[in-house]
Amino acid sequence: MADDQPMWGINRAVAPTPRAAIVTIHLEDNFIVKGHHLSMIKDRQFDGRSLADPHKHIAEFVEICEMFRYGNTNTDAMKLKLFPSSLAGEAKIWFNELSPGFTQQPNESLVDSWLRMKDLLLSCHGHGLGRGTIIQIFYHGLDEPTQAILNAGGIFLYKTLNEAYRLLEDRVLLKLDWSKKNKAKAIRKTIALVESEEHSPLLEKMEALTIRIDS
Repeated sequence: MADDQPMWGINRAVAPTPRAAIVTIHLEDNFIVKGHHLSMIKDRQFDGRSLADPHKHIAEFVEICEMFRYGNTNTDAMKLKLFPSSLAGEAKIWFNELSPGFTQQPNESLVDSWLRMKDLLLSCHGHGLGRGTIIQIFYHGLDEPTQAILNAGGIFLYKTLNEAYRLLEDRVLLKLDWSKKNKAKAIRKTIALVESEEHSPLLEKMEALTIRIDS
């Protein structure tokens, strides 16, 4: 997807699979996995045991998937479709218990949600998700009031990829700038209070009176 095209163009191509953590991309109705392709994947399943290497498993899974082509079918869509079949045992149980997609947490702000989304992506090396897909997943994981905030300046999904990304990043910068200003104000107030106490004529008179009484 080009950065200057509207976001709505991929709206129907990305959706969470019911009761699954995989976000699927549209597949042709006649898509059928080749038997020997599926056999190769199941022969190298990852079971989650302590001696199993998840990084090696992913590398082998991708290597096998890249051996096969299914006409014009999106390669990423094919990988997403087949990945659950590459898991077994405890790994499959863990996968099935994952929450579907990205969801905004209760009382979580728009900015905090976006920052958490970015942290999740940083922890998932080689996720292969494009910026457009990431923003789509993020938007659909927000509650309605927060979506309304993004739509306040025009329908969010009608914006170009660059515009949508810039809007989210500007919100972060605005919050950081606001936090810095508030901290600076608090420091200035503290300094002013200390200075006023140190140089107050009334305070000096009271100290002098105290000295006289003590003597």
